[in-house]
Amino acid sequence: MHIPDGMLEARTSRTVLMAVLAALVFALQMLNFPVAAGTSGHFSGGALAGILMGPWPACLVLSAVLVVQALLFGDGGLTALGANILNMAVIAPFLGWTVYRLATRLPGHAFQVLGAFLAAWTAVLAASLAAALEIALSGRAHLLELGAAMAFWHALIGVGEGLITASLVAWLSRVRPALLQPEGSGEATSVAVVLGLLALAAAGASFLASASPDGLEYVSFEKGLGQLFPAWSALKSPFPDYQVPGLPGPRLAGVAAGFLGLVVSGVMLYGLTLALRRRAQA
Repeated sequence: MHIPDGMLEARTSRTVLMAVLAALVFALQMLNFPVAAGTSGHFSGGALAGILMGPWPACLVLSAVLVVQALLFGDGGLTALGANILNMAVIAPFLGWTVYRLATRLPGHAFQVLGAFLAAWTAVLAASLAAALEIALSGRAHLLELGAAMAFWHALIGVGEGLITASLVAWLSRVRPALLQPEGSGEATSVAVVLGLLALAAAGASFLASASPDGLEYVSFEKGLGQLFPAWSALKSPFPDYQVPGLPGPRLAGVAAGFLGLVVSGVMLYGLTLALRRRAQA
């Protein structure tokens, strides 16, 4: 019945890590990077969250990010929120986690890093194909044409996702290897601090993001696969296109939106996680 030193602190640090991870994923998703032929991609974070937290907590992390993006910034439609959560917050974390665990059955640091890269690349590709299937089922595009185009561009985008994920896993395997174990043990406060600083830096650098269309936008508008983005929206977002109204200049407005989004994402997930734990304990 007597709780030993460190047990409650460790659970709290894991909750904080989940919140910080949500903030980091939100901030990194704002940093579109150029791919090729006027196309850009952005970090998704599903595999990274699955590797660090396990698939079910990762679902909460990505779902919180997607809800904040849809409600506050108009990034992703409200009526398509369920599909986006399925693709990016369920398929990507579960598949990324599975690929990583299979790869790390082979011993050695190299297989950890390689597994993280493959997990992230596979997760991005699978999520894009799921989106293509959903759009095709809606009758807005032909499945084979859309699926082939989405697979091509997201295979390239997945390389960037894989490099970011593998770099973070390589660092964690050196400083906090216990966090990468299946049970996710280990004190996580110092890691959360570093990831939080990285999230702040990413949000502060959001004005450097590529303005080129992402994979789905490029396939839709440049390849003539039909109007996949309807002109109407089910919800008028208060900060459309990641801009805070009233601030001078789009750069400052965008950076402010980035800071606002990462704070809201982190706080939202922290409160949700605590509520779920209290309910489970009750």
